[in-house]
Amino acid sequence: MLQWENPGLVVEWIWIGIGLFLLTTILITVLVVNYLKSIRKSRQKVMQLVRNTQTECWENTLHIQEKDRERLAEELHDNIISNLNLIRLNINHKNRDELNLDLKQSMQLIRELSHNLTPPDLGEITLTDLIADYLNQISKTIEIDYRHRVTDASISSPVKLNMFRIVQELVTNTLKHANATRIDVSLRISLEYLMLTIEDNGNGFRQENNYNGIGLRNIQSRAQKISAAYKLKSKPEKGTKFIACVVIE
Repeated sequence: MLQWENPGLVVEWIWIGIGLFLLTTILITVLVVNYLKSIRKSRQKVMQLVRNTQTECWENTLHIQEKDRERLAEELHDNIISNLNLIRLNINHKNRDELNLDLKQSMQLIRELSHNLTPPDLGEITLTDLIADYLNQISKTIEIDYRHRVTDASISSPVKLNMFRIVQELVTNTLKHANATRIDVSLRISLEYLMLTIEDNGNGFRQENNYNGIGLRNIQSRAQKISAAYKLKSKPEKGTKFIACVVIE
């Protein structure tokens, strides 16, 4: 029978083996625990980022809604109510044809306001026609040059709506503040991208002083929703130019 020459040495090596096994097990356990902690922290960071993004989007949505309400109140007070009040005051001083013309103008303002608040079914109209319909109404008060070049590209409803609202925001502010006599609008849609350019010949402004003067926050919010890159250029007495680009996926 085979016998060990030094049984004590064998026992020593056994204990060394057991110790190495235990150390390896502990090391693996520590690594697994740290890895799980890292995953947990990463998950918490992602969840916090999601919550922050949701909060920011909600705040932007509320801001846009509030701006729309303010615009509605302003339009009703400054234009429609004022026009109707003038009709009431002049009802005994104007003839029937003049009063009829004043009423038609008030009705036109109401139609424009309704169109601005609720555009047509986005699934049933192209962005080109949606903008054209809006600018056709504006052309009664200012010269509009609308150019468009479109390929057979599919544009989602969110892109249509937000680009349309951006056009409204820019044109409305041009009419109110720029003292412009002309607005040039260009829309180009290819299979890869959509590019919108709006330029006026108005007063312009110093961007470092009045960069928020044309409702830039609304434009920023809508551009972010559709991942649009944009640039605004303006100088005093040189007009204002806006360019936006959206990648079509």
